[in-house]
Amino acid sequence: MTETGAPARKPVLGSRFHWLWSSSVASNAGDGVTRTLLPLLVVASHPQPMVVAGLTAVNMLPWLLFALPAGVLADRHDRRRILLVSNVTRAAALLAAVAAFAAGTSLAVLYVLSFVLGIAETLAETAAPAMLPDIVESEHLEHANGRLFAPQIILNEMAGPPLAGLLVGVGATLALATGGALYGLAAVLLLGLAGVKAAPRTAPPPGTSAARSLWQDLRTGVAFVLTRAALTRTLAASALYGLVYSATFSMLVLLAYRTLHLHATGYGLLLTVGSIGSIAGTWLAPRLARRLPTLVLAQWSLILSGAAYAGLGLAGNTVLAGAAIFCNGVFMMSWNIPVLSLRQRFAPPELQGRVMSVSRLCSWGTMPIGAALGGLLARTTSVTTVFVSSGAVLILGSVALLAPLRQDMLTGEQPESSRVPHQHQQQHTDTDTDTERGEHDRGSV
Repeated sequence: MTETGAPARKPVLGSRFHWLWSSSVASNAGDGVTRTLLPLLVVASHPQPMVVAGLTAVNMLPWLLFALPAGVLADRHDRRRILLVSNVTRAAALLAAVAAFAAGTSLAVLYVLSFVLGIAETLAETAAPAMLPDIVESEHLEHANGRLFAPQIILNEMAGPPLAGLLVGVGATLALATGGALYGLAAVLLLGLAGVKAAPRTAPPPGTSAARSLWQDLRTGVAFVLTRAALTRTLAASALYGLVYSATFSMLVLLAYRTLHLHATGYGLLLTVGSIGSIAGTWLAPRLARRLPTLVLAQWSLILSGAAYAGLGLAGNTVLAGAAIFCNGVFMMSWNIPVLSLRQRFAPPELQGRVMSVSRLCSWGTMPIGAALGGLLARTTSVTTVFVSSGAVLILGSVALLAPLRQDMLTGEQPESSRVPHQHQQQHTDTDTDTERGEHDRGSV
């Protein structure tokens, strides 16, 4: 059942979504390679911990500096072109790094490369979810987001790291060129979206300076979020989740080594089990979203995720720890997918980019703070305490933030323009066969 009580139709995503999905697969493969590749290249020449940590900080810095302006750009300009330019930029940066390595590279080159990739990622990760409502009907957003999350998890967390290790073993230039080729392929595949009609865009008022116009657009986007309880409270919950996730993940390696007595291989397998749980969640979440109200699914996903974090901390053996981290992966996707879809459905077309940028800033901006708090708590108490207390905070916080919300807030505050499907989706007569209609009548999903 949908939120309005009407029977859910069989998802028909259309060819345009599949072009976007194919491009996302290629770019996520590039992410999986480069995110492992760059630290390996740094460690090979500068194995100091602060140098390696600095690379990660430089890569994440654009999210703090440019997340909100990226939302304004995504609302002012064609989002497909932003994605295209972002992938071309990443491909060109990696291919330039190949030339730099051939001439004898330096640490500064790797830092600059990491920063450029971070800027391009900030733009791409803001424009892509903002563009999705332009090509997918509103009622199918959960299914579409689930389809996009699955390759991201597989390629970023499971396939990318070992592939990067193999490529570095052959040669750094080959590894860099492979990453560049994958981003280039992602750009080419976006050409299949050339026919997508752009949603309404905002434009600077005549005679307004660029800085003033940017500030006005930022204020408009933030004000839209702050004046809608459903957005404000789910964003606050995302910020809390970011704190809990980073606090526990930063201590997971210590939990694996000290409590579970695992070594490098066992720790890697534990991470893999969590990733498999997340993949299962991308399949399960859209199906649950058709049967449960969005806020019920969101709140219980956070509560159960908190219980899984506490269970992981209390697990005395690898079997229980594996079960807890698998379940947490499922619950994490059961939160991410419906809440992301809620934001896409809630925001009017001209504000999609800014709503997405505010949500990214809330959820990712708290992660450095969470990691620091996790380390401080572990030092003053124990690693187990980090997991148990984080789980308890997530449970209590989810109840405090989400329980006051009512399901009718999702329609009462929602703008009319975001409740109806955009007219950019190709006609159902192309894909809705008689067989599919028959399956829908039988309630298949």
